[in-house]
Amino acid sequence: MRYRAERPPPREAPVEDFRKALGDFGIIAEYKRASPSGVIRADLPPWSYFEELSHYVDAFSVLTEPFWFMGDLRFIPIAKKFKPVLAKDFVLSRQQIDVFFGYGADAVLIISEFALERTVELAEYVKKLGMTPLIEVGDAKTALEVLEYGDFLLGINSRDLNTLEVSIERALGVAEAVAGRADFIIESGINKPDYVEMACRKGARGVLVGTALMREPGLAKALREAVKKC
Repeated sequence: MRYRAERPPPREAPVEDFRKALGDFGIIAEYKRASPSGVIRADLPPWSYFEELSHYVDAFSVLTEPFWFMGDLRFIPIAKKFKPVLAKDFVLSRQQIDVFFGYGADAVLIISEFALERTVELAEYVKKLGMTPLIEVGDAKTALEVLEYGDFLLGINSRDLNTLEVSIERALGVAEAVAGRADFIIESGINKPDYVEMACRKGARGVLVGTALMREPGLAKALREAVKKC
């Protein structure tokens, strides 16, 4: 996260409505070369990934954290040439959000592991700049508490951040608790078309798919077909 001290560049591209870009149900493809578990794929150029998948997905998510995820802020404007972009990192300050804005992001991930008031404060700052905050939650209690503060797009994470275990079933349970009360997407563990259909039928506005698409970009076509079935 060495860029925290970086002065944000002047923004050139207009901000797009990330929530609107998802339509009734959208696929967000994530460019993630590595994770804390190790390298996923380092030989896939970002421009090739974004161009190929732009025919099947509605938005992109970009990891910018350089140490654990081999990310880079420069991936944001590359993705932005094709679709709206969600910037992902461990966001702790307004300065980071300013940098994302300058590089062209349309949405910013805010992880609810912070104290809830701090989470909402950062999310409101994202909105102030015209971008969409995506507040990540891992359980129904936190999700409902977030909604007491306003209308936010939620990201229900199938991965338990404490154990790193992935459970689609747990995420779908959280989805049931917030369906009809908020717009939400489901993140992590989406690696086959059946999971896309399940998320859609639970009322999600979309899914975020990272590792599976990095390993096999061609999966995007099958995921798009699953959306049509729902």
